[in-house]
Amino acid sequence: KAGLIMGDYSRSAINTSFNTGTIIGVCCHIFGYDIPPKLIPSFSWGDERYDIEKAIQDISNWKKMKGLEMNDEEKQLLYELYVNIK
Repeated sequence: KAGLIMGDYSRSAINTSFNTGTIIGVCCHIFGYDIPPKLIPSFSWGDERYDIEKAIQDISNWKKMKGLEMNDEEKQLLYELYVNIK
């Protein structure tokens, strides 16, 4: 048995309930569901695809708020992941 598995830079709306065993990819924004599906692919924005440029900008802004900076290696990894997801 497993609980929720959620990738880096993913987040959900307040009071979202997940089923046990739900898997959420990287860079997902979960909202608009009564109960989300058990598999949510990386770069999901609700039930649409999250634009990579918007994702990187949002992550950069979040990191700046924390006093951190997104490096080129992180950006490249996200770009590669994005283009390899069908």
